[in-house]
Amino acid sequence: MATLLLLINPLDSDYIIWAQQEAVLGQESSENITDGTANRLDTIIELLEQGKQGSIIQLYLTIIVFMMGLAFVIFGLYIGQEHKLSAFTRRLYLIAYFALIVPITVILVRYIAIALSSGSLDDPVLLVALLLIIPVTASYVLMMVKSRHDILGQS
Repeated sequence: MATLLLLINPLDSDYIIWAQQEAVLGQESSENITDGTANRLDTIIELLEQGKQGSIIQLYLTIIVFMMGLAFVIFGLYIGQEHKLSAFTRRLYLIAYFALIVPITVILVRYIAIALSSGSLDDPVLLVALLLIIPVTASYVLMMVKSRHDILGQS
């Protein structure tokens, strides 16, 4: 519109000043709109990143729980079938068990150490990790008791 006014009467100074003022006011209002839009987009991006982080944490927890369940099933089969198993099959059961339980332990201990060192004690995932340490520790204790029982039974 300002350009149209300048084309109609390019020599009239009133039109030129009015066109310049309109251009400056239009630029300020577009900057305000741009700032508001940028703030809204930043908020949306932040919410999407939080949702993505929540999905990743949910995936990790699902994998950890699945691996723990599988480790306990293997341990249960090992205990239940032990008298029928050959030495090779026992070793396979133990390798499979530790191949599942050791990575879980490393992941949980690493997460707990990072969360505690960063000071995020109100993190709900930290509570879940601390709760998951209980069955992991119990599995190690059960395996040690079982190993000692086997050693004492052989002597």
